[in-house]
Amino acid sequence: MPVYKYRSLEEAERHLHQLLPADPLVRLQRLEEMLSPLLPPKKIVRGIFRFKTLAEANAHRKAVLG
Repeated sequence: MPVYKYRSLEEAERHLHQLLPADPLVRLQRLEEMLSPLLPPKKIVRGIFRFKTLAEANAHRKAVLG
């Protein structure tokens, strides 16, 4: 992402309007795309599970998370 230098706040605000899309739905979609990696996984399995082997634990995790 490029770095811009401005001489005044008004100049920065004018440039900001050029960078942001006018459609609020497009802005919301971009915000959702940016924040989606921060969301937790969809399935949350509660409880404590005991496994005898690491392979068994990995198989359980794969079955739960997909």
